[in-house]
Amino acid sequence: MKGFTSIIAFTLTAFVSAAPTINRHSSSSVPTYDHCVQPGHFALTFDDGPFQYSWDLAKYLHSRGIKATFFTNGNNWVENFDTATTSTSDGTKSYIDVLKYYHELGHEIGSHTYEHKVLKGLTTAEVEYQMNQQSDLIYKAIGQRPRLMRPPEGELDNSASTVLNGLGYSNILWDIDTKDYELKGLAHEQELVRGVVDTDSNGHISLQHDVHESSAVELTPWMIDYITSKGYTFVTISECLGISAYQ
Repeated sequence: MKGFTSIIAFTLTAFVSAAPTINRHSSSSVPTYDHCVQPGHFALTFDDGPFQYSWDLAKYLHSRGIKATFFTNGNNWVENFDTATTSTSDGTKSYIDVLKYYHELGHEIGSHTYEHKVLKGLTTAEVEYQMNQQSDLIYKAIGQRPRLMRPPEGELDNSASTVLNGLGYSNILWDIDTKDYELKGLAHEQELVRGVVDTDSNGHISLQHDVHESSAVELTPWMIDYITSKGYTFVTISECLGISAYQ
């Protein structure tokens, strides 16, 4: 499933624990987190890119002194990733350049699978393909392999969880879903964010999609201003959870 319909199948049900949720089906299951360890920390995360808005979003975040985490695909909104290009405020860039730029600015890069495949129900070989292809792409860009991953639609089964654990990943979910993919407008997205932040003093992980222009250029500036006004400090996922971003 791609684009506008991503993430709709997963529903969060609890925001109350003071420590990041860790769900384990067994001792071999992948560690899973949905919010930051420390109250007062806030991690902005973006899924499904990079896409045509991603370079300038990363640049804007840097101009505000913020480092975010991007959960990336290699064959989702962009085909022929190795050769595809995009127009940016700094000229035409390849999508490999975009990944490099994230890294140069201090943003973190995670995996959202290679083709935005829901991992639940896939064979071991299919899960490994999705993860290894994307890991190779990220390694080609920055010389490091990701430890952070986010499953499309937030869905895993026991088999996929075990494979991810064996590959050395941590599963990063969220406790604030902006639902920017629904394209219902800024006011709707603001209501969803306020509904969590105004009632929950924990540290948070928010979910956006940098493939949508409105999220990149309208929601993100508001998020920064609003979350800052609430006294939060913006952090990367590795800082949010106290784990390494790379293997």
